[in-house]
Amino acid sequence: MSARGLGGGRTIYFLTPTLNPVGGVVKIFDYVNHARALGFSAVVCSPEGYEPGLPLFSNGRFRDLTPEKGVRFTEDLGDFAVGPEDLVFVSWPSHYRTVEARLAPGVHPEQVLCVVQNVRWGNPLFEGGYAVRLLSRPMTRIMTNDVVYDAVSPYLSYAGINRVIPLGHDCDFFRLDRGASPLGRPVRVAYTTWKSALGDRVAAALAVEGGFEFRSIRKSATHGELRDLYRWSDVFLATPLVEEGFYMPALEAMAAGSIVITPDAGGNMAYCRFGENCLGVGFESVDDYVRALRELRAAPVARIAALRAGGYAATAKHTLPAEERGFARLVEELLERLGWSAAGERR
Repeated sequence: MSARGLGGGRTIYFLTPTLNPVGGVVKIFDYVNHARALGFSAVVCSPEGYEPGLPLFSNGRFRDLTPEKGVRFTEDLGDFAVGPEDLVFVSWPSHYRTVEARLAPGVHPEQVLCVVQNVRWGNPLFEGGYAVRLLSRPMTRIMTNDVVYDAVSPYLSYAGINRVIPLGHDCDFFRLDRGASPLGRPVRVAYTTWKSALGDRVAAALAVEGGFEFRSIRKSATHGELRDLYRWSDVFLATPLVEEGFYMPALEAMAAGSIVITPDAGGNMAYCRFGENCLGVGFESVDDYVRALRELRAAPVARIAALRAGGYAATAKHTLPAEERGFARLVEELLERLGWSAAGERR
């Protein structure tokens, strides 16, 4: 049986809190694509109804995820019922409460697929401790990298499948091969303000000194706008939260050949290697970011080229085809455990 026929026409219900293209939601829709490629039907359950032209669907890889192409969208997060031959896919811990009330009699716990995208799941304070408690419930889990797995492994139930499927991304969309070109004069520095105002503070600290030009995105942006920012920049200031599952902007900036300055925020260490593909700084330390920018401005071209090469190498390890293959292997194992054939019935 080809991997593309594994689904056998069964349905997977995907729960998402929004249709806005924030990182965790984008990953849910990547798995909608993977599921459809394996032969599943997809139903997207969200409190926001589908509308043509929403920013999420301007992303090329999601343009076919429409009602016209066979994807059903609900306008109520709880407008579904998981039958004996269905699967359901969740990412937000609180959504499990919604799922639990909608499982038909006889549904096996492993028919719930949970993608764990953030190290916060292992923090007893996250979601009032509910996320940690949920990890002890049997279901099928996907951790998006080894760092996330290490954070949650002490709490995991091993009655179900637990797999690391390295997070994939369309890095080629952002890619710009700069070779051994030097940094600009002035050095062009980019950042976003969604999670932190640190970039503004760094820009203010260097305003009198000169030698740098700063540009930021301060609102929700399309992938095209982000690509333009990364490609414009020589350096990208990563400003993650103190706990992250991955932090996509830094990987996207690496794909565009921009040198990344970042703290250790947990999941971003799945691809960040200080001194090899980025420069490390203390969390929210303006002085550290300023020092790193001065270091890069004075660095020889060979040093800049080496950091860029390291960034390009990191992006090559996080591809969507590899993620889809990992998901296919997990689905094949799950069908076997459930005693299901790939044609859509139990053996």
